[in-house]
Amino acid sequence: MESCLAKALGIESNPEHLTLDFAKVVHNAPEWIRASPVFAVENFQATNPDSKLFAVTSGQIVHQFTMITVHLRGNQPGQWHWTYLKIDFSDQPFPAGRQLVTLADDHEGLRYRDHSRGLGRVSGKDQPLENGPSLEDIASLLEAVHHRTLGGYNCFGRNCLWLTENLLLATARRHSEHWLAGYCHPESLRRYLQNECDAIACISEMTYSQHGPIARAIVGFGIWAWRTAAVTVTQSSPQRIESHEEDLRLILEEWQKRPHVQARLMY
Repeated sequence: MESCLAKALGIESNPEHLTLDFAKVVHNAPEWIRASPVFAVENFQATNPDSKLFAVTSGQIVHQFTMITVHLRGNQPGQWHWTYLKIDFSDQPFPAGRQLVTLADDHEGLRYRDHSRGLGRVSGKDQPLENGPSLEDIASLLEAVHHRTLGGYNCFGRNCLWLTENLLLATARRHSEHWLAGYCHPESLRRYLQNECDAIACISEMTYSQHGPIARAIVGFGIWAWRTAAVTVTQSSPQRIESHEEDLRLILEEWQKRPHVQARLMY
């Protein structure tokens, strides 16, 4: 698939790139690219019934990925394009895994068209571009999240769910006023940004929105119990796993230390 952002950065749009390699290219790009406004961040759940993971879990635990919408200027004054990033966590090569970025101008093609379901989305609808994140901010976030991936991929805490949850919730938290004034869905994500629920409640309601409140409460308890067990088992390890809230705090703290440029369209 074609990508105007990949072309502007001087990289291939296909195949995917390691997140750290992509972030380095962005940091070294001209300011007009680094300042490109990020309009939306959204998480999706893969729903292809032919996938092995879908079959094994009856569709209850499946692959998730993040999509990011970037507002990129064109070659002429006043011209601009929508272009997209897809962020994935692959378990290969195991056990290190890989965090990947794929670039394309085709949103629907990039998200597997009919084989994915939207979980949560924030966007700067009708809001000043400069109040949201820039492309360089996203590059720095990818580095901050990778910095927290101690020990590589594992099924207990650092996997595609962990990656996508942290990308969406960290971005949502850092620019909460921007998203709340724009667009924020579902309601659990809005409540999270208003400090009316914790990360686990937000995640369980986003991921299992098709179930009733009792089922979601049970799922939320299961997520808490699973992460608590992982935290306990790895407590003395240098690759220790943290609670959802602590992980987010550490990622936001690390993100603040990294390069930043204000979002804006530069001509």
